[in-house]
Amino acid sequence: MRPGGGLLAIMDAMKEIDFRLLLEQLPAIVWATDRDLRFVYSRGAGLVALGLGADEVVGLSLSDYLGTRDPADPTLTAHRVALEGMPTVYDFEHEGRVYRVHVEPWRAGSAGIVGVLGVALDITERARIEAALARSERALADFFENAALGLHWIGADGTVLRVNQTELDLLGYAREDYVGSHIADFHVDRDQITDILARLVRGEAVSAWEARLRARDGSIKHVLMSANVLREEGRFVHIRCFSRDITDRRRMEEARREADLLQHVASLAHAAAHEINNPLAVIHGSIDLIARTAAPEMKPRLDACREAVARVAEILDRMNSLARLQPSQGWPADLPAMLDLKASSTPGGGETR
Repeated sequence: MRPGGGLLAIMDAMKEIDFRLLLEQLPAIVWATDRDLRFVYSRGAGLVALGLGADEVVGLSLSDYLGTRDPADPTLTAHRVALEGMPTVYDFEHEGRVYRVHVEPWRAGSAGIVGVLGVALDITERARIEAALARSERALADFFENAALGLHWIGADGTVLRVNQTELDLLGYAREDYVGSHIADFHVDRDQITDILARLVRGEAVSAWEARLRARDGSIKHVLMSANVLREEGRFVHIRCFSRDITDRRRMEEARREADLLQHVASLAHAAAHEINNPLAVIHGSIDLIARTAAPEMKPRLDACREAVARVAEILDRMNSLARLQPSQGWPADLPAMLDLKASSTPGGGETR
């Protein structure tokens, strides 16, 4: 025996013991098969979850253990590919557990490939966490996409990074026409949104401002917007904008304002018509009295007076029957707007006295 040979043998035995102990504690399964794909080795703490002991499957063929000879089975396929010299990594579900499987050729020096070596790491808990995370991400994506409010993300340079379907439906744009464009391209008031973006980038939160957005068909949508910045560890990520369509509310408010104004103008016009109508009646009667004694040559002038009185009476009738407020068209821009009585009244709707 060479000097120290006994010590080396003891050290090799200790290494083997340490390796076996490691395998018994490792949450994995390690196995080896021969070229006929029969198990020749099977160890690892992961065997417990399958109800197996160490080397319990030794001598059993892989297909018998799996209960299938389907050539498309991923585990059988991976082992056959390994016999041809190609390693494979794949995920495998078996008896309620999920494993990350590494399969590679078992090479034995000059003998070449003598079988297959495999390691399966139990990733069941990680897979469950990843599945739960994926479900959460899908739920958040669905919430973003189908929220009752319009939502979009903006980069520091004003570029739209993401938009939900609600906002696209409001404005009528396709996603590819909106994402990647500058947000100011969709705002009627560019100076307003430019100022707000600058404030947001500086760290301010801006809430409840009214904006006018230009829809794809050219119409204007009124929205109530709020925005803040998402930061991670102090680093700017993106701006989050929330918009609520208030176009119908704006139209209703405008209709109410117009109705109120019409009521005020109509009341004023009715009062003025009443005040004018009384002296107009006196004028009309006086013309009739004068006509009885006037010389024949005065008749054309008296007829002109009657026509003027009739014209004033028509104006008073329209003042008493205002139904809308229609400004005169073509009125000089440097003069106050003039009401077009003919277009604003209902013919015959008033009555002069």
